[in-house]
Amino acid sequence: MGGVKPSLPPSLPAALPGAMDPEFDDVVAVEDLMALERRYAAERQQGALSRQCRFEYGWGLVRSRYREDTARGVALLSELLPETPPEEQRDVLFYLALGYYRLKEYERALEHLERLLAAEPQNAQVLRLRSRVRSRLRRDGLVGAAIVGGVVMGVAGLVGVAIARARH
Repeated sequence: MGGVKPSLPPSLPAALPGAMDPEFDDVVAVEDLMALERRYAAERQQGALSRQCRFEYGWGLVRSRYREDTARGVALLSELLPETPPEEQRDVLFYLALGYYRLKEYERALEHLERLLAAEPQNAQVLRLRSRVRSRLRRDGLVGAAIVGGVVMGVAGLVGVAIARARH
């Protein structure tokens, strides 16, 4: 897809797990997103909404600092994917994966990354994002397990106190 083609830096160093990574965590400038939105609205009003315009607006929304925008970008790119010829799906799939990563929907991000890797197994950018997504899955899984463990311990403690009071 041409035009305001999103740059896909080929050789940024991998970031530490949990650290901000400019390749995946940077945000689009508000002015740029507004320009993409104006173009999208103008094409839509004319009834000639191009695939390129929808892709670029979806790309901008996915890279927004606002979760609602990112979700709208994912929805737009999801609608666009089936209409995109297979040879042009790479960018749509990548930004869908990135959107799901930013929404913390890691399993869905991995689904799209695996589709990309099936076609391009050595794609360094996709491999870096997959590694980052897996790292977040592990981290969030451990945090979730700790929360569940804490809740179980808290309930067990309350039950113990209740039993002790009932015996007195």
